[in-house]
Amino acid sequence: MNSLTSFFEPSPTLLAFLLIKTFFYVEFVGALALIRSNSAKGPSRIAAILALLVALIGVAAKYLPALEGFADTDAGLFASTLVHQGVLNEGSGMALPFAVSTLFGLSCVLKGRRWWVLDVIFAIAACAFFGLWIYTLV
Repeated sequence: MNSLTSFFEPSPTLLAFLLIKTFFYVEFVGALALIRSNSAKGPSRIAAILALLVALIGVAAKYLPALEGFADTDAGLFASTLVHQGVLNEGSGMALPFAVSTLFGLSCVLKGRRWWVLDVIFAIAACAFFGLWIYTLV
């Protein structure tokens, strides 16, 4: 194997991180936020609903411009701008996962939370995701 070829190939860790960041993490935390918003009360429910809304906005902005007939509408152009030039692209695309994680993490510690299993699942997913992110930076 040529050393130049391996120099230009991305590592499997980087590819796994990009796959998880692009298609799975925000959607997964959004699903956890949906469950929490139905089970919690008070401030914890509000934080979970905010996490769900941010996750839904991010997912919609990511997938709506690709829909047939939607790309030329005002909402499609706005969603495309959000993804390519807006806030969702800040920090190499880490602004959205960080915002959703922060809001859901807030719902884990606020009064009114229920189902501690959601906290454990979220903690494992967040540690794995952000640990993988740090590993790819080093």
